[in-house]
Amino acid sequence: MQASANPLFALRDIVLRPSACFAALSQRPVWGWLAYLLMCLSAIAFWSAYFDHTNLAALQQALAQQLSMPPADAEKWLQRETLLASEVLGDWFGRAAVIFSLALWFRLATKQEAPNFGYRHWLAASCFIFLPAVVGDLASYTNMTLSSGFILPAHADLNSLNGLLKLPLASPWSAWAASLPLLLPWYWVLSITVIGTWTPLNHGKAIVVATLPWVAVFASWAIVIALS
Repeated sequence: MQASANPLFALRDIVLRPSACFAALSQRPVWGWLAYLLMCLSAIAFWSAYFDHTNLAALQQALAQQLSMPPADAEKWLQRETLLASEVLGDWFGRAAVIFSLALWFRLATKQEAPNFGYRHWLAASCFIFLPAVVGDLASYTNMTLSSGFILPAHADLNSLNGLLKLPLASPWSAWAASLPLLLPWYWVLSITVIGTWTPLNHGKAIVVATLPWVAVFASWAIVIALS
C-alpha cells in the first residue's frame, strides 16, 4: 500500500483510501493535529452559522422554558456570545476527550501486538478516525439552512443521535442520545482499518477492539438511566 504523500493527501485518503492515510501516519503521527484543527474550525463555522441563522429571542424563550429559567436570567445568560462559546467549546473538548480516550484504549489493547506504535501514533490515528465529524457538521449546516422551522442547538447537530430523536433537554436520555454519534459505523470502519494496518490482529479481533469501548460505555450508561 502506497502511503499518502503529504497531509493534504492524507485528508483526502481517509475517505478514499484510509489504509494509505494510516500507512503515512505510522511514520508521521504529527499530521494528526491537522485533522483535529480541521474539526475545530468546522465546529466554529457551523455554530457561527447556526446562531446567525437562528432568531435569538425565540431561542432564548425556548431554552428558558426547557431549562425552567426566569426570563431575567435567560436574557442575562442566554446571549449569543455565551451560547456560541458553550457549543464550540463543548464540541472541542468533547471531541478531544473521546479522541484521547480512544487512543489510550487502542494503545493498551494492542500494546503486545504492536509495541512500536506508541500513544502518539494512536492519538494521530484517532484524530483521523473522527475526521468524518466534519461531514456531520456540513450535513448539520445543510439541514439547518433547508429547515423552515425553529431548531434547538441540541437538535441541530446531526453528528449525534439526538439530531434525529430531538429529545427535550429535561429527558434523562437527552445527554445519552447527544453523545452517541450517528457516524459511529464510519468510525468503526476506520478503527478496524487502522488496527488491521498497524497490527497483526485478525479481522475478528480488530472488530472487537474497535467496537468494545463504545458498546461498553453506551450500554452501561443506558442501563444506569433505565434503572434510575
